[in-house]
Amino acid sequence: MNSLFNLLKKNKHILLLFYWPVNLVWYQLMRIYGDRMPRFYLVSSPIDDYIPFCEWFVLPYVTWYFYIIAVLIYTLVKGKREFLKASGMIMGCMFLSMLITTIFPSGISESIRPDFTALGRDNILIDIVKYLYSIDSPPRVVMPSMHAGVAAALFIVVMKAESLKGKTWIKAGSFLLSFSICLSIVLIKQHSYLDGIAGVALAILLYFIVYKIIFRIKKVRDDR
Repeated sequence: MNSLFNLLKKNKHILLLFYWPVNLVWYQLMRIYGDRMPRFYLVSSPIDDYIPFCEWFVLPYVTWYFYIIAVLIYTLVKGKREFLKASGMIMGCMFLSMLITTIFPSGISESIRPDFTALGRDNILIDIVKYLYSIDSPPRVVMPSMHAGVAAALFIVVMKAESLKGKTWIKAGSFLLSFSICLSIVLIKQHSYLDGIAGVALAILLYFIVYKIIFRIKKVRDDR
């Protein structure tokens, strides 16, 4: 136990990981009570009606969780500076997504989800989608999409990582995965496309805050 305390004392940035359970509890509370708040917004667009359902995209949707873990572990191993940038992007995106949806509670209508009895097919991927629907019904806490925002944030972290300079294939893979995740939220009917756009916009905003302001100021101070 003492060794754990000593580790945390020497590496206080690791404490940022304790935000995860806070975010999870916050998310569950908003999912349950969001539509009971005085103002609640249903997000919808006619464009959503033209986007087909594709169960194959549940694979990148679920991969999102492992993607986050992989990037956080990698940056943690590579050093404090890399980890703080990654945490600023990932956890910043999560925090601001939750803050926005707390101030402006939002959801989507279940009518955009497919009628599986009329779909004409059944497979293990559809079973996974059904399970996701069962634990997230009715769909709440949607704008901005945390999935899309964090996926974009993860790509930015990989692109800007000093330890990954010249690793073109890793960056290309990160782009494809992040892009697939952004597509997945609308193709498995978890979000309106508007939620995805808002999530990516949030990640871009955080890029300027984390990389162009916070760490640029820190670099200037360190160079003095």
